Amino acid sequence: MPSTTLHVNTELQALVTAARDGDNLAWTQLVDRFDRMLRNVARSYRLSSHDVDDVVQATWVKVYEHIDRIRDANAIAGWLATTVRRESLRMLQRHVREHLTDEPDLLFTTVEPGPDATLLRREQRVVLTRALATLPDRQRALLTLIASEAACNYEQISATLDMPLGSIGPIRARGLAKLQRHSELREFAAAG
Repeated sequence: MPSTTLHVNTELQALVTAARDGDNLAWTQLVDRFDRMLRNVARSYRLSSHDVDDVVQATWVKVYEHIDRIRDANAIAGWLATTVRRESLRMLQRHVREHLTDEPDLLFTTVEPGPDATLLRREQRVVLTRALATLPDRQRALLTLIASEAACNYEQISATLDMPLGSIGPIRARGLAKLQRHSELREFAAAG
């Protein structure tokens, strides 16, 4: 082992030991030595500068609370890097946490659509009805049946519409292609 590495390892061991014993200067030197690395790791998670500050601060608090668990001072860089990664992930996930509750009413509440959503659905139905009216009878009947019967299979469609099984797919495809070319539907889709 080269003497410079041995010197660095001895110096780091002395810093960690001194910090463990409550030496404020040792803490300052540890922060000076590793803060830039911690910030780089936190930034790699694309956190805002404020979140990077919070993550790095939380990491230093964890080190302060658990420095007595660090047996090998040479491992402190890895310990810090792992901790700042975990804190960064925690920061990214803070908005998606579940909030548990004992309130039974909250379990069964449904959000009613507002007047805008109701009006939009009504307009969609009107436009779709007009577009379907432009299709030939077989295509319109097939697409209407498929849309209204979610669990309908080809055998049931064939029996209901008196249509050969092999023609259902091509008729469906031609009907959908015509609907895609319908000007009102295209305008509605472009506006949404």
